[in-house]
Amino acid sequence: MIVRKWRGWADKDRADDYVRHFAEHVQVKLGAVRGYRRVLVLTREQGGETEIVTMTFFDRLEDVKGFAGEQYEVAIVDPVAQGLLSRYDKTVTHFEVALELGPNSNSTAS
Repeated sequence: MIVRKWRGWADKDRADDYVRHFAEHVQVKLGAVRGYRRVLVLTREQGGETEIVTMTFFDRLEDVKGFAGEQYEVAIVDPVAQGLLSRYDKTVTHFEVALELGPNSNSTAS
């Protein structure tokens, strides 16, 4: 599984608007993408702004490319989202999930 990680920042009073926009519009587009599994949208306040991190899960890197195109490391930030954010990363990073454990999982790594 591949995780696509991106960060943006919004004024405290605009962060909820961004999260709502993501849930109502971006999620709809993602839901139609082959291999898309889920997303986490994380927030934390820092000074006068809120940092927003999205972690989007896909089955394979090829599925990410199906969503983002061949330049899949370039962030896709629609015009509405750009208007809600004070700044954002222009690129994303991708990680392969090496281990995923639940609350009842046992690990015997040595």
